[in-house]
Formats: sequence, structure tokens, C-alpha cells
Amino acid sequence: MTTTPRDLQIVALVLTMDTDPPRPVDPGDLSLALAGAELIDLLRAGVLAVDGDRIVPDDRDRRAPADRLLEAAASALVRRAPHESVEDWL
Repeated sequence: MTTTPRDLQIVALVLTMDTDPPRPVDPGDLSLALAGAELIDLLRAGVLAVDGDRIVPDDRDRRAPADRLLEAAASALVRRAPHESVEDWL
């Protein structure tokens, strides 16, 4: 299964190779982008909602994501109020 983080890693690799001389992507920038991409995939999977600046798990009719890493991320969501903030997630 392809996920947004995997797609982002491929794009980052191609972009670093497309410069002369090749220059690496800053690890902090890549980590931030990957965390955001994971959040987007969890939203698309319907396992969470964003309420203001908080990430709220949505377990109603929840199906486990097909990707095991995405399932692990979904399982790690803070399920009690106050829920984790988007800033903390990133």
C-alpha cells in the first residue's frame, strides 16, 4: 500500500538527486513533513478528526488501516481529553 509518507520520501530522494551537486534534505524538515503526511493519512483513513488545534480519535465504525505503521500511529493516539495538539504531533 502506498501512503503519503512513502510518497514524500520518494519525492525527497528525487529532489536531492536532482541538484548538482546533490544536497541532502534537512532531517528536521523531512521529519516534520513526514509527521504531517502521517496525520493526513490518518484523517483520510477516518481514524481521527481535528477539532481546533486538537487531534481527536474517531473510533466510530473504525476500520484498521491496511498499513501496519499507520495502524501503530492510530493506536498511539491520545484517547482522553485534553487530546494531543497538532503542534505536539508535529
